[in-house]
Amino acid sequence: CSPDGKKYLADRIKENDLERIVIAACSPREHEITFMKVCETAGLNPFMMQMANIREQVAWVTPDRESATRKALKLVRGAISRTIRHKPLEKTSIVCNPDIVIVGGGIAGMSAALLLADADRKITIIERNSSPGGHPENKELAAHYCEAVKERKEITVITGCEPEEIVGFFGNFIIKPGGDTEEIRAGSIVLATGCTVDDNGRDAAPDGLREMTEMLRITTDENGFPGREHASLAPVSTPIDGVYVTGCAGGLCSPGEAISRSEAVAGTILSSLIPGREVETEPRTSVISETLCRGCKTCLEVCGYGAIFFDDERLVCTVNSVLCKGCGNCAAACPSGAIKAQHFTPDQIRYQMAGLLR
Repeated sequence: CSPDGKKYLADRIKENDLERIVIAACSPREHEITFMKVCETAGLNPFMMQMANIREQVAWVTPDRESATRKALKLVRGAISRTIRHKPLEKTSIVCNPDIVIVGGGIAGMSAALLLADADRKITIIERNSSPGGHPENKELAAHYCEAVKERKEITVITGCEPEEIVGFFGNFIIKPGGDTEEIRAGSIVLATGCTVDDNGRDAAPDGLREMTEMLRITTDENGFPGREHASLAPVSTPIDGVYVTGCAGGLCSPGEAISRSEAVAGTILSSLIPGREVETEPRTSVISETLCRGCKTCLEVCGYGAIFFDDERLVCTVNSVLCKGCGNCAAACPSGAIKAQHFTPDQIRYQMAGLLR
């Protein structure tokens, strides 16, 4: 994985006109992307490469030299057998809309809007009340933000409505507010609806937030709040790319905490949704055979990313490859065997196991 090593590998691929390659080295979690880039540099489709982890799975845990050698050979044979069944996969790119829609015009929503406006982004705030401001503890702070929002030409505020329909994916969302308001197109959505209190006095998601999580197919916790991509590493990101949570829409918080969450949201959006930049889609996704699909909708129930849709006309399920993360849950759950996870097909796994057991 050193510069010299990567150059040597790329040169060997070119000189020998290789069609497939196995890397017997360390963990793919650490260096799979590194070697995929080497393959691309050498003109080889990166999905025609397979790694055999003989460092963490052998060298570091098997003290006996002979046992370690036998184990390493099995892993390499398995990788070679699997690579024979690999098929080249191609990445696609989509053009992204750099605009942002913020649902909720409280302190959290307005602070996020102002931060994004400072970066020359166009923002639309959708507020269900007759005016922004929310229900803050600090009314002076809310009034300050309201005045600041009014002065920004980059920010449009729509009041007296809530989103009735949200469709699309990261970079290309379509939001339809209620009433006569025209649909809005945006690359990212920020949920800043605030929270309410349930019958037991605990903070809970308001009805509007629950409806939006259903539209966006975001998993929720027991109180109805949107799930997070990672509670510690990505606390404002939902499992759906391009959809973020700030303020009390992520659970009860103080005005200071709400502003901190909005800063995190703005930073995440500005670093990922960049004007003029196309976003590459992951080709290792699931595909559904319409011939085998019987429309039982089991896959819809297990998909955590809202990537599967039911076609009411053809009575089969389809995958939105932009939303799909390739986790394989649907392929494992499908009772008809109609779904295959690309790059992890039954054939590839069977051949790898056969190589391991030889």
